[in-house]
Amino acid sequence: MSKKRAGDVSKGIHKCHGLIPGLPSELAIECLVRVPYQFQSDMKSVSRSWRSLLSDSSFTKERQRCGKAELLLCLVQPLTPPNPASKAVGETLLGEKEVEDESPRVSGTPRFGLSVYNATMSTWNRVAFPGQQIPLFCECVAVQASGKILLIGGWDPETLQPVKDVYVLELAGEGSGRRWRKGASMNEARSFFACATVGSTKVYVAGGHDDQKNALRSAEVYDVEKDEWLMLPPMTEGRDECQGLAMGLQKAHLNFDKDGPLSAHLCNGYTVGKELRFCVLSGYGTESQGRFRSDGEVYDPVTNSWSRIENVWPFFDTSPRGRIIDGDIRGSSSKLWCFSDCKREWETEDESRKWRLDLESIELPVTGSSVYGGSLGGEAVVMSGGGSESGGRGTMMMRKTEEKWSRVHDHEIPFGFSSLPFSHASIYV
Repeated sequence: MSKKRAGDVSKGIHKCHGLIPGLPSELAIECLVRVPYQFQSDMKSVSRSWRSLLSDSSFTKERQRCGKAELLLCLVQPLTPPNPASKAVGETLLGEKEVEDESPRVSGTPRFGLSVYNATMSTWNRVAFPGQQIPLFCECVAVQASGKILLIGGWDPETLQPVKDVYVLELAGEGSGRRWRKGASMNEARSFFACATVGSTKVYVAGGHDDQKNALRSAEVYDVEKDEWLMLPPMTEGRDECQGLAMGLQKAHLNFDKDGPLSAHLCNGYTVGKELRFCVLSGYGTESQGRFRSDGEVYDPVTNSWSRIENVWPFFDTSPRGRIIDGDIRGSSSKLWCFSDCKREWETEDESRKWRLDLESIELPVTGSSVYGGSLGGEAVVMSGGGSESGGRGTMMMRKTEEKWSRVHDHEIPFGFSSLPFSHASIYV
């Protein structure tokens, strides 16, 4: 690594000299970025200079540049009941044993946990959580720029009522990988809502339902750096079980391909710092539960207003949740992946005519009644349970790289992590 590159990595770090006695700083950094993520918490206790280096956001960027960053897929999923024939879930990401919840529970009420698949190391772990249970049906969001995983909203595990809660897991920075902290609460309790990271510091939420199962029109934005929420103008329609995603200002092209997932291409790129929009896709109203709308709404932070976009979700009996994936896949272009059973083509424009969607349908890469699609480092990934290709024995995961689908594992997913997730996020560490 050049001295200039070492200086870039060390920028903002008060004490970078003497990292490893006898080695120049640039060589010491070259060594430290190669240490697996699981040891970083222990490394921070070695010296102040190591703590300063590992706590700086540029350290993860340098790990990515060197090809040493590890890709984590974080899944909010129902916990499977104990299976005497299976291995116990091992140590968590935080290096602590998971404590089983022995408190009495309402019959049939599921327990949820945050599971982490390390795609680089091919390992599965469950993250210990204060109070032992994460909120049911909470949204999982990654903020790559600050190395954070957020769990937002959902249901209280005991009362089964929507909550305003926000929990933050620091994966990078000071104190990272050691504990959760409580973030500022949302202004309104909600569950089954649209949620997406837009840019490097903002997380948007909209819609969902309240404690009376009324579809919500309200929306708000969370500033990760300031740890505060700001209410936004309400949407035109109440939207329960809607899907959120970040979109660029210019035209977008969505393709549902027979051989692979739906893609949405932003002509002028999808770049952090550029003008981005928050899109809320489909959902249903209070009086039409289970019948999903074909339209969506797009929030423009510049004008502080919403515009409607028609004919974006033609599958009235299918939720877009777990069927739509967004992520950077080819350079600066932004793509969406969508999974469907039929072949169609159509196009639509939002009211402001700032961007257009060209759509074409596709087929799932595996057969099975239970499917969840997600994004892993900008690539499409699908979890399928009970399909014919898995022999009905368990859940398998497939990943799309270079237009081909391949199994993430040679075998099915370990039993303790085999339930299909409710929400997910991926992040490099």
